[in-house]
Amino acid sequence: MCTDENITVVGEGSTAEDAIQLSSRYAPNIALLDISMPGGGIEAAKKLLTSTSLTKVIFLTELEAEDKVLAAIDAGAVGYLLKDTSATDLVSAIKIVAAGGSFMSPIIGFRVVAHLRRPSVADVLSSLSPQEERTLRLVANGLSNRQIGDILGIVEKSVKSHMTNAMAKLGVQNRVAATIVARQGWGESMVNNEVEVNSDHVGTKRVVRPSNLDKRVVD
Repeated sequence: MCTDENITVVGEGSTAEDAIQLSSRYAPNIALLDISMPGGGIEAAKKLLTSTSLTKVIFLTELEAEDKVLAAIDAGAVGYLLKDTSATDLVSAIKIVAAGGSFMSPIIGFRVVAHLRRPSVADVLSSLSPQEERTLRLVANGLSNRQIGDILGIVEKSVKSHMTNAMAKLGVQNRVAATIVARQGWGESMVNNEVEVNSDHVGTKRVVRPSNLDKRVVD
């Protein structure tokens, strides 16, 4: 990770207290925390995120119990990676989160989805307005509010409003939990297939290929 010219490691620690103190001192864009670190990774995330809105938390974890991962989601973290994640994937996850997106290792997501089995998920998803559904699908594909606003032809404030409404209907508190529910209800096809959005605001059609977000086609 340190070899990536766009990423600078400003501090390292081994305990929750270290993480809180280092984050207070350096105000990093990203804090990588071990969910099982001495002092409690989840507690560290809660204190860290309460004291600053500048830092986003990514957890590095073993295959923890699903309830611990859900507690981490509720704490406000936006990234969840296994400790054996490759350096390349770790760098990619950091960049996605830094840009305003979220990231979760697939195997963690699958286990959490299994834990969150809800018979009414399909009904809840079908209650979303067309714009709420478009917004949620794009969020679930890892796009930031700015990217979504560009695709839908709306301002970021409207993106946040649509996402807030969608999360309220889903009964979740953040984007990661909303993504988990979306994947449960819509399946992996939502990220493997193209997400096509028609924007009346700009009179154009934009096609996003979630498998490679850098390759966007504008007709």
